[in-house]
Amino acid sequence: MIKCPFCQTPHVDGTLFCSECGTYLLDDDQRGTDPLGTSEIGWVGAPAEDPDAAGEYRGTGPLAIRLTIGDHKRVVEIPLNKAIHLGRLDPASDVFPEIDLTNDGGLEKGVSRRHARILKREGIVVVEDLGSINGTFVNGKRLAPYLPETIASGDTLQIGRLLIEVELRS
Repeated sequence: MIKCPFCQTPHVDGTLFCSECGTYLLDDDQRGTDPLGTSEIGWVGAPAEDPDAAGEYRGTGPLAIRLTIGDHKRVVEIPLNKAIHLGRLDPASDVFPEIDLTNDGGLEKGVSRRHARILKREGIVVVEDLGSINGTFVNGKRLAPYLPETIASGDTLQIGRLLIEVELRS
């Protein structure tokens, strides 16, 4: 575990930035990137794959996700063009998740302010627990914090004790 030198929030080893205050957590000597080999460099604007017969690119994955949330079956459909944060709204702490679970019984069911996020990576949709206290589960399996897990249509996502049905839309 690493403690943030600014706000003292504990984080899993290898975490880059503090989720509470945004401070960079690694030592200065660990900064840097691996060089990119010239064989991996492509032309700007060139498609990664050839289009199929219909003129569409394969491998781009789903375009949106539809979530059916809690006992009241509230439905939220949101595009997968950026990371989608799930949690509880808290203007005092400057927390504004894309999907606010407060009115779905979030506080009572153990949803953290910054609980989880859903994003698309290389055409695959993943969910990642953001170090929540009560955990994030996919089909009953608890996720390790900050390690993405693939999700698919028909999966059940559990945020704390709040159940969410997942449907990926093309």
